[in-house]
Amino acid sequence: MSSFSTRALTLLSSVFGACGLLLVGVAVSTDYWLLMEEGIVLQQNQTTEVKMALHSGLWRVCFVAGPEKGRCVASEYFTEPEIEITTENTANILKMVRTATPFPMVSLLFVFT
Repeated sequence: MSSFSTRALTLLSSVFGACGLLLVGVAVSTDYWLLMEEGIVLQQNQTTEVKMALHSGLWRVCFVAGPEKGRCVASEYFTEPEIEITTENTANILKMVRTATPFPMVSLLFVFT
């Protein structure tokens, strides 16, 4: 293998490694891992009325529509959440996000090392 191709591969792997670290860091720090919208379909004209909409990340949940519109709360990992979510499906999905949190944190550690 020539020295040019070795340098090119070293440079490319360094660039892709830095991009990977940056992207995993952005993914862990943002609040847009999960976008949810709950609504009902109106029978008259088949339109959807949004009852609740939220976006969630690893660290907090922000409500976009519904009774809690504009409110952001921290994700509770060791205590019960301080928010009341009307449907069981949404509560279970948010619980699964909290359960999966160690995986992106470990991947960030691995990419950093």
